[in-house]
Amino acid sequence: MISEHFDTRTRINMKLALDRVCRNRHDGEDHSFRRTAAENIIRCALAGRTGIGQLVDAGERAKIRTHAKQSRSD
Repeated sequence: MISEHFDTRTRINMKLALDRVCRNRHDGEDHSFRRTAAENIIRCALAGRTGIGQLVDAGERAKIRTHAKQSRSD
């Protein structure tokens, strides 16, 4: 699916962005968190924002979303 929509450079940037977002998080390997971050990154790229900084920012928003869900369930 992803290879159909994005060129090689964009796919590389998306992978790097996901790795950067998850690298230093205690839950960075958590499937649910990675999926949320990846979905944000894909939405960003589909909107035409394919720079590495833009993609990382999109992935970082998953941290905020995940933190907000945890706060509500406490």
